[in-house]
Amino acid sequence: MRGLASVYCLTQPAVSKGLRGAHRSARPVFYGAVPLAWGGAVLTQDPAVRAAAYRLTLTQGLTYGLAVGVKHVVERPRPYVHRPLEARTDRHRSPASEDARLSFPSGHASLSAALVTSWGLSYPRWYVVGPGVLWATSVALSRVHLGVHYPSDVLAGTVLGIGVALLVHHLRHAVTPAPFQASSKSSLGPPLVIRMSF
Repeated sequence: MRGLASVYCLTQPAVSKGLRGAHRSARPVFYGAVPLAWGGAVLTQDPAVRAAAYRLTLTQGLTYGLAVGVKHVVERPRPYVHRPLEARTDRHRSPASEDARLSFPSGHASLSAALVTSWGLSYPRWYVVGPGVLWATSVALSRVHLGVHYPSDVLAGTVLGIGVALLVHHLRHAVTPAPFQASSKSSLGPPLVIRMSF
């Protein structure tokens, strides 16, 4: 409850606007990341980009399915149902809605962590991972700030998303169909040659 209160009660305009901006960006990224990845694969015709797009698609689908499944099994009420706070989003104005009992885990935290982890594993560059982690963290915190999730919902969602992305990446050779696999030549880059002279 202290964690919920500390994030929910943030009053600094810059922080509040930043978290709301991250929240507004979440759905466009969720709906647009996979099509953009496949668009890049079609444009470049690079097997490595195609494999990354496939892993991103699989990661997003599995994460979404698991998050929704766990929500319906656990049926944890959102904070505004039993706590003296008001949800700051129009979608959660009614404590009587079915969605009011689907707090655990946070779907936004799950999907943002999954997408960022998957893309970061495919393209491990600081300019991919750094902004991605900042965005995913802001999306997760925005859910607590808006009063629609407890910190534990967000933490569980983040762990779920990262876990699925790591699992898909680790098992990429087993779960990726042959047409979507990157050839060893494209995925490893130029061969490494070591010359030693005495």
